[in-house]
Amino acid sequence: MSEYDLKYAYKALVILAPLAVAVMYTEGMLIPALPSIASQFGVSSATVSWVLSIYLLTGTIMNPIAGKLGDIFGKKRVLELVIWIYAIGVTLTGFSPNFPSLLVFRAIQGLGLAMFPLAFSLIREEFPPNLVPKAQGLVSAMFGVGSAIALPLGGYIAQNFGWQFTYHTVIPIVITLAILIHFFIRESRVRLKAKIDYIGVALLGSALGTLIFGFTEAPTYGWASATTLGSLLVSLVIFVAFFYEEKISPSPLMPLGLMKRRNVLVANIAAIVAGFALFMAYQTLTYLLEEPKPVGFDLDILSTGLWLIPLALVQMVGSVIAGRFISKKGPRPVLIFGSFLLIPAYLILSLLIGNAGLGTIILFASVANLAAALLNVSLINILVFSVERQYMGIATSLNTVFRLLGGTIGPAVAGAIMSTFETSIV
Repeated sequence: MSEYDLKYAYKALVILAPLAVAVMYTEGMLIPALPSIASQFGVSSATVSWVLSIYLLTGTIMNPIAGKLGDIFGKKRVLELVIWIYAIGVTLTGFSPNFPSLLVFRAIQGLGLAMFPLAFSLIREEFPPNLVPKAQGLVSAMFGVGSAIALPLGGYIAQNFGWQFTYHTVIPIVITLAILIHFFIRESRVRLKAKIDYIGVALLGSALGTLIFGFTEAPTYGWASATTLGSLLVSLVIFVAFFYEEKISPSPLMPLGLMKRRNVLVANIAAIVAGFALFMAYQTLTYLLEEPKPVGFDLDILSTGLWLIPLALVQMVGSVIAGRFISKKGPRPVLIFGSFLLIPAYLILSLLIGNAGLGTIILFASVANLAAALLNVSLINILVFSVERQYMGIATSLNTVFRLLGGTIGPAVAGAIMSTFETSIV
């Protein structure tokens, strides 16, 4: 215990945890506004899903780079750089004049997602092992806090002042956090001697880009078209090349030896599933609430945000409870329970849509979100106790990569399916 300064550790937690609030506040405001963004720029539900997909795509690519740079040069130094990039992206997004520029600015904003694994790693370094689950649970709960604030407030602002104005309210929050981190967060004490695998970065980005293009544009070109199948095939080939590059590289972007560890492998596979389910469900649920009757519930943006609040609250409470339980019993029981809860919740939810009232649908969606929160807290704790400190940045970054990979495909699949089965009701 002597190597840990608990007074500073809790101060760092108070500063770093609100990063999750800021990001989820931003995204929580955006999701209910997706239908109005599609209408404003004259794009389909499949095309507007790129607003989420491109943000997650650039975040996926940036995470391993930032994680490796953090391990080499210091996590605080890289975190400061990333958060200022995020601030620039948020500022530009709020002034997007057209849909292409919106996607470009969202791509810049997505680079800022790399701040999370760096923050998780800094927290892990400062807390003794028995307090890490509680600290991680509190950070995860902040995602729910951000959503709970954003859904009603962001919905009100978007409905009355336009979705662009919601981004203007985020700028001072992000800049304040950047200043606090600069002056009050200590640099990490552990360094790793390694280089960046730029070939691996290029291959991973190309593979993900062609994969998302194939899923997102399938309704436009057709699922069996040469364009769609060709994109998916090219993606598969590039992924094979990427893993070969990682195998022969002296300093791989994705250390395969680390990835083969059982706990790390389980955490990463589960992260893909959780990210896919969570992001696809959020986009689909938003459209369900806002689509005109008889397809949806014909709600406005503010009402949609208010109805989604229970999902944020259960995520917040569930994360805190999970962190406390993991401190006593370990992460495995929480992971198993969350997995068994998530599957039937989504299955029942899929059967209820079109056959049940809004309250019932929100109830089961909240149960699914609770399960996802339990999964996320248990996964990050399994991971941080399964790798050495010098690999903490890259390990947590790669876990975020897999979660974002699932989250990148989720909105694309949701948008593609919705566009495929779109029909006019007279």
